[in-house]
Amino acid sequence: MASYFVGVVDKYDVEKYGLYAAAGYQSIAGFDVEVTMAENPQVLEGNFPGTTIIIMKFKDEDGATRWYNSDAYQAAISLRHAAASTPFLVQFSDAGGQA
Repeated sequence: MASYFVGVVDKYDVEKYGLYAAAGYQSIAGFDVEVTMAENPQVLEGNFPGTTIIIMKFKDEDGATRWYNSDAYQAAISLRHAAASTPFLVQFSDAGGQA
């Protein structure tokens, strides 16, 4: 069953965020993952608390958890904290289309 990470990021230092982005992309090497992101997405309802949304789709929950807990990604987190706030980062598994 697919597992997803959805994160909203509010960048305040674009140059430093570039370092995080590079490290983040390196950290997914070897994982079965699709990454989609948008800068300043169109908000249809409510208030969007950031500048960027990132959606990552992993083949399964184990892969998602292994990536997040990997040494490579854990090292990258401090780079993100130095460049942006993260109003939220959530992980969930596909419910198979069931609401």
